[in-house]
Amino acid sequence: MKHSPFTLVEVVVAMAILVVVGTLIGTASAMFYRAYARSTEITEQMKEYIAIDQVMDQCVRNTIPFQWREKETNKIRYVFQGDPDMVIFSALRRSHANDKGSLIFVRLRLVDDKLAAEYSSYPLLPWELEENDDPERYTREILTGNVQSVKFLYAERDSDGNIEFLDEWIEDDHNGIPLAIQIEIEWKNGHKERWLRRTAGSAANASYGNRQDQSGLDRSTGRGGIR
Repeated sequence: MKHSPFTLVEVVVAMAILVVVGTLIGTASAMFYRAYARSTEITEQMKEYIAIDQVMDQCVRNTIPFQWREKETNKIRYVFQGDPDMVIFSALRRSHANDKGSLIFVRLRLVDDKLAAEYSSYPLLPWELEENDDPERYTREILTGNVQSVKFLYAERDSDGNIEFLDEWIEDDHNGIPLAIQIEIEWKNGHKERWLRRTAGSAANASYGNRQDQSGLDRSTGRGGIR
C-alpha cells in the first residue's frame, strides 16, 4: 500500500502560502503599474508644460508692434489679433544664416481639442486668414492635447496708470499691442493652468516693467507670473 508523501494539512498549508505569495506579487505588480502610469502621465504633462513655456518665453515675450498695409482699404494695420480664444502676433527671433528674417509670425489657437502654435516667416495677416486660411502658409506645432478650452487675456494700462485685462483686443480702441498676454488652458480632466508674459512692446510702454509694483502684477518667475 502506497502512502502520499504529503498530508492533507500540508497540502492546504502549501496552497495557502501560494495564495498569499500570489496576492503579494499581484498587489506589488498593480502598485508598480499604477506608479509607472502616473510617472508616465506626469512626464508627458511636463513635456507639454515645457513646450508651452518655450512658446511663451521665445515668442509671446518677444512680441513687437509690426504694421502692414491692407490692400483693400490701403489702411496700415498692426499684424495682431487678440480674440478670447485665439491670438495672432509678430515676434522677434534669433536670426541665422539661412533664415528669412528676424521676425516670426505666430498664431495660437485651439484646433479640435489640441492647442496649436502656427509659425510663418511671412506675415499672417488676420484680415486675410479670415477668408483664406491655407495650412501651407504656416508650420503647425501641437503643444498639448485633450484641451477643453483656451482663454486669452490682454493687459493694458488705463487712464489712471493701473493694469487691467481685456477679453479682446480691438485695434481701433488701442494704440499698438497689449502690454502682456495671458493664456489659461483647461484640460478635459478639469485641470487648469495659466501663463502670463509681458510683450516686448515699444518705447511707448517700456516703463511697464518698472511700474509693475504699482500695478499689482505678480513678479513671480513661475508659470502665471510676469517675466
